[in-house]
Amino acid sequence: MALEFIKISSSGAYYATLSDEPDDARALLLQLLHADASYPYSDQLIMDLTGESQAVSERLFQSLLDRGLVELVPKPIVLVNQSLERTLPDLLPRLSSQGKVILADDQGFCLGNVGYEEEHAEQLAALSADIMSLHLRHKHLLNQELNLMGESWALVDPLGQSQLGVWVFQFSKKRFVLLLEGIPKLNDSAFVYLIGALARRYLED
Repeated sequence: MALEFIKISSSGAYYATLSDEPDDARALLLQLLHADASYPYSDQLIMDLTGESQAVSERLFQSLLDRGLVELVPKPIVLVNQSLERTLPDLLPRLSSQGKVILADDQGFCLGNVGYEEEHAEQLAALSADIMSLHLRHKHLLNQELNLMGESWALVDPLGQSQLGVWVFQFSKKRFVLLLEGIPKLNDSAFVYLIGALARRYLED
């Protein structure tokens, strides 16, 4: 059988960081994203990553395939081999139709900015921290009682289209936010590279 490599889709990267609720699929995806290179697929690899029996690990990985969260490809994925700081100017503009994007942490610190004046970027990063805090205060109602999963918010126009989206991504207890002006383009490979870079920087080994 020809060697195949695991490729995480944009949906997989999004699902991996959608919530901090315990989830075996999310845990496996985060381990795959944390890797310095794309893994060659093997049953043993998935068993090692999950710590489960072969039958359990195979079912879990198959569920990722069936849901389109990962795929198997004939060649390894070339990862961006640069520091996060050097990578952001190339990745961030690809995530919005307007090319205006801010990456901030949960304390409101601006980690990356394209398209905004520095003063505006800092203020918007602070705003994102307030929005994350607001969501946390009402998380039980939204995510559990109403079953509205996710933590992202948006400023919408009269047609309900997003003018400014606040997209929250979680790595264990650490949260980051992308503020995207215009139509989000999270299906771009740049999104997977960004989530992988954050995972390698901030997730514990």
